[in-house]
Amino acid sequence: MKELFWGYKGKTIVIDGAASGMGLAATEMLLELGAEVYALDIKEVPVKVKKCILVDLGKKASIDEALKQLPQKIDSVFCCAGLPGPPFSDIDTVMVNFIGHRHLIENLLPRLSKGSAIAIISSLGGANWRANLSKYRELLATPGFDEARAWLEADPARLAAIPGGGYTVSKECINAYVRMKAGELIENGIRINSLSPASTATPLLSAFIAAHGEELIKRYAIGRYATAEEMGQPLVFLNSDMASFINGVDLQIDNGFMAIAETQMLSGA
Repeated sequence: MKELFWGYKGKTIVIDGAASGMGLAATEMLLELGAEVYALDIKEVPVKVKKCILVDLGKKASIDEALKQLPQKIDSVFCCAGLPGPPFSDIDTVMVNFIGHRHLIENLLPRLSKGSAIAIISSLGGANWRANLSKYRELLATPGFDEARAWLEADPARLAAIPGGGYTVSKECINAYVRMKAGELIENGIRINSLSPASTATPLLSAFIAAHGEELIKRYAIGRYATAEEMGQPLVFLNSDMASFINGVDLQIDNGFMAIAETQMLSGA
């Protein structure tokens, strides 16, 4: 009965970043709900899916090759892959976290029909996107993968000037992109949303701590780190039939972090 509410039974799903963490948690849930899953990752996926395709989201040719192996009719797209920032460069982080996802999504749009949905993992670190939008508006406007890389390489200092560097920029760009696309896509009956997790105990957690410092990472963990499943479940919800009127939203899953921060701001604490 629960399968009817979710609406995934027999549906064709594409999910990148499916080999570990939140992407793997979402993949396992989608399989349990009866979906046919095409899993993309830079490494093999440890669960039985319809097809596992190795792809590097930082390379246009790799994405294009993956696109050739995907079906012509797709019901749902999940974008879960990502880099933590250092030790990866700012440019590589933006290319994988945002531009690679954008290239995949834009090329899959002709295969999505009315009722389809797209969900992208963002971050609480991208919550300040409105304040910084002018700094990367030109990047958002680039028409394609190569043009985006050229913009980034023309002046790498633009990324370093923003606190959090390429990681922050990549997540803020995701939040802005979702808002920009929501009105356009809904005309064709396609929804797009993002999910911003708090600090989560995934294989990337140690890399985040090394890159940004344990004090900062723990600041985004209210009481404890979230589990991958606690992020994978609401991500699956966003593309489900139960969320059919949710569009252009960034769903913050943070155990009250943002509410506490805003309460402190309002009280002058």
